Amino acid sequence: MTDEERNAVLQRAKDIITGDQGVVLRVDEWGRKRLAYEIKHMAEGIYYVLYFDCAPATLNEVTRVLRISDSVLRFMAVRRTKPVSAQETTVSQAEPAAEEA
Repeated sequence: MTDEERNAVLQRAKDIITGDQGVVLRVDEWGRKRLAYEIKHMAEGIYYVLYFDCAPATLNEVTRVLRISDSVLRFMAVRRTKPVSAQETTVSQAEPAAEEA
C-alpha cells in the first residue's frame, strides 16, 4: 500500500468524524510492525491509533467504512474510561522514541 492510499483511508476516517461534529484529538502512527499471525498472506502491517470524540452513530459509520475498505486488515474501536487530557493531545513525536530506549 502506498503512502497516498494510507493517507486517503486515514483522511476518510477523520472526515467522517469531523463531518458529524466529532473531534479528532490525536493520531499516532506506530509504523510498520510484524503481525502476530498472517492476515491475507501479509506478515507486517502499519499501525495507527486515532483518539477521537464522537456520537455513537458516527462511530458506527467509521467502523462500517473501515470494514469495507480492502486496505484495512483489522481495526478495533475501544471506549476510553479516562478522557484524553490536553497534555496527551500535544505529545511530541520525540517522547515515544525516548520511552523505547
